[in-house]
Amino acid sequence: MGEIMVELNSVSRGPLRTVELFEKHAAGTEGNVAIGVSRLGCSSGIISRVGNDEFGKFLLGVLRAEGVDTSHVVVDGESSTGLFFIQRGYPIPDKSEAFYYRSNSAGSRLSTSDVDVDYVSSAKIFHVTGITPALSGSARDATVVAVKAAKGSNVQISLDTNVRLKLWSKEEPRSILLPLCKMADIVFTSASDSEIILGEDQPVEIASVLHKAGVKTVVVKLGERGAYASSGGDVATQPMIPAYVEDATGAGDSFAAAFLATQLKGWKLKDSLLAAATSAALVVTIRGDYENVPDMEGLQTALGYEQGKTEYLR
Repeated sequence: MGEIMVELNSVSRGPLRTVELFEKHAAGTEGNVAIGVSRLGCSSGIISRVGNDEFGKFLLGVLRAEGVDTSHVVVDGESSTGLFFIQRGYPIPDKSEAFYYRSNSAGSRLSTSDVDVDYVSSAKIFHVTGITPALSGSARDATVVAVKAAKGSNVQISLDTNVRLKLWSKEEPRSILLPLCKMADIVFTSASDSEIILGEDQPVEIASVLHKAGVKTVVVKLGERGAYASSGGDVATQPMIPAYVEDATGAGDSFAAAFLATQLKGWKLKDSLLAAATSAALVVTIRGDYENVPDMEGLQTALGYEQGKTEYLR
C-alpha cells in the first residue's frame, strides 16, 4: 500500500535548471516492489490512489501490464496524480536527488476507507514503507488500519522504514515508525533511518533491538558497505555488487522485492540477500525505477555470473 507516482527523470546530468529533456517513468516505492515480486513469479496487488488524469491512466496501464492487481487503486476525480523530478550527478557525483510535486496529490489522500480488510487478509505478505504514513494524516491512519488488519489475520507484515526527511521533521519518524516496526515481521532499514528511529546505527545492535521488539527478520541496507540480515538465529552479510551508476532511484525497492520473493520461495537467508543485492545492482545501471528489475530467469543468470557459474555470452 502506498502512493504510485510519475517520475520525470533528467536525461542529462547536472542541476535541473540546465536540463532540457526528461523521460517519463512509472514510480513510487510500493509500486516498484509490487512490480518486482510479480516479475519474480509471485502474485501482487496494490492499494493506492491516482488522479483521473493521463498520468493516472499511464500508471494503471504499467502496473496491469506487469501483472499487478489494481482492483484496489481508487481513481480520484478531485486530486491529480503525484509526480517528481530526478536530478542526477549534482551536487554529488553518481547520486540522484528527488524533487517532489505531491502536495494534495491523489496518493496523499489515501484513507481508511481505501483499506479493504479482506483484501489485506488474503495476502501472504503485506508491504508498506515509512513514506506512506508521512504523506498525510489520513494516509497515516490508513497505514495503521492496514497493518493491524494484517496482524489480526496472521499475514506477514513487511516494513521498509524509508525515512524521507523532505516529508516530515527528524523528530516525527520515531513516534510513528517505531510502533509499526514492533508490529512487523520483516523490517528493511538503513543505518541512518535506524539512528533516527531506534537510536542505533550499527547492524548488529539494530537487529538486536528489533528482534527484542518481536521482529523476526531484520535487513539493514548499508549502501557501499553492502547489507546485513538476521533471522531466526541465522545471520548473513553481503558486500555491495559493483555496478555503473546511471541512477540509483528504485534500487532499495528492487532489493526488497527480490528479498521478499525469494524468501517466499524458501531460499536461504544468505541467498535472498545476494539476490536482493544483485537486483539492486541491475536497477542502478539505467534511468528509471523498475525497468531493469529482473525476472527469475534474469536473476538466475546474474547470480550465476556473480558466483562464477555462468560465462558472459557474446
